[in-house]
Formats: sequence, C-alpha cells, structure tokens
Amino acid sequence: MTTTSHSMERFKGQVALITGGASGIGRATALRLASKGAEVIVVDRNVELGTHAVSQIEQSGGNAIFVQIDLMNDANIEALGRDVGKQFSALHILINNAAILRTGRIENGEWLSNWESETQIGLRSWVLMTQVLLPAMKKEGGAIVNLSSEGGFLGRPGQWVYDAIKAAVVSTTKTMAYEFVGYGIRVNALAPDWIVTEMHYGQHPDPKARKKELETTPISSCIMKRRAGPEEAASAITFLVSNDASYITGTTLHVDGGRMGMSVG
Repeated sequence: MTTTSHSMERFKGQVALITGGASGIGRATALRLASKGAEVIVVDRNVELGTHAVSQIEQSGGNAIFVQIDLMNDANIEALGRDVGKQFSALHILINNAAILRTGRIENGEWLSNWESETQIGLRSWVLMTQVLLPAMKKEGGAIVNLSSEGGFLGRPGQWVYDAIKAAVVSTTKTMAYEFVGYGIRVNALAPDWIVTEMHYGQHPDPKARKKELETTPISSCIMKRRAGPEEAASAITFLVSNDASYITGTTLHVDGGRMGMSVG
C-alpha cells in the first residue's frame, strides 16, 4: 500500500461526529476526516449549510450524513445520543466545536442578555453532548477534541463571557481526560487564534471582500503575522484524534501562529 492510499484510509471504519460541522473549522474538519476514510456526522442547526457540507464530502467520495439540531434544547441533544447509538455500532471521534460569540462590556451590562445562549451552546450543550454520546464511544474507545480559544488564555475587552467559556473548556477537557481514560478515550482541547471563518465575515455587507481582507492583511498579534484558515485548525484536530497522538490527553494545543509565544513589552 502506498503512503497516499494509507493516508486516505487513516480513519477507515471510524465514525466521527462534529457539532457546528456546517461551516468554518467544523466543516473543514468534516471534509478532512471524510477524505481520510471516516464516516462523518455533521451536526448543525443550519440545514442549508449542513446539507451543502455533506454534498461536498460525497462529491469527493466520502461518506457523511447531516443532522439538524438545536443546541439550546436538551431534549434534541439527548435524542441525538439515542439515535447515534441505534444507527452506528460505535462512535470513535467527537469534535465539540459549536459556539456563538456575542460582545458586551462588563461595565454597561450588555453581556447580561447573551449569558444564557452563549453558555448553553458554548459549554453546557457540549458537556451534555459528550455525556449522551459516551455509551457509543465506550464501545471501541476513541478521541474527543473540544474547541477552546486563545481568548480563554488572554482575555479581551467586550468578550468576557465567550473567553470565560473557553477557559472553562480547557478545565473541563482535563476532567474528561481523567474520567474517560479507563474507557480508552483520549480528550484534548484546541485553542486557535483568529481563524478566518464565517463567524468573522458572514454578516458583512460584502462577505467575499471581507474574507479576502482578513486573509491578506498582516497582523501584529502573533509571530507569523497572519490569520489562519480553517483548514489549518482542521489539520491539528485531525492529528489529535489520530493514533499519532496516542500518548496525548488532557492537554491544549495552541494553533495561534505563535501568539502565546510572543514576548510581552
């Protein structure tokens, strides 16, 4: 078998579920895992983008299904756990990626109206998702990656709720690593810096132009002086869920162009 064909079958026989899998890092990860042989479950609330992601995977010769879900609804999440357990013999990879970002400074209380939705989607829902999918993952073992952010380590004005959630993701990832090790399940977090995704340009009057601007404008906040594409985060996630990372658990991988390595002052 050639190196190329081996790479294409890296995840053959494995099932991967990705929340927020219809766009951005989630979609890039779904495409990458499917291209390497995984059967992918794309979970998202956006039907149009979700079915498009599945079409992209199928057109490339991969296997995927789309499941619409509202992460604000516990019953939806619990139903998904039951359905996955019935439809698949086991679940091997779980990517807890879905999140929303709302801004609001502490001083003026803008954050109050966003607290419930941000914490439900960005923390509570993915812990519940992991809980209900654990029986399917325990069958054959596997790997979980939870999406954190550099904001969880740095803090930023006007984004305290989002950044606090991302710090909690890191802590909870360590707890999961301890609790699930006996089941042959590794759990890690990924902390990307500013990845150019629909979250940053989707609502712009000219999304295409804004996307290009973000991709090409130099920045000073990291060593590499540029923002990353979702594929660069997806490749790191793919590593963490692969056997190449078999002795890595309870850690956070920073995909940030060297931001955390920059000297201060």
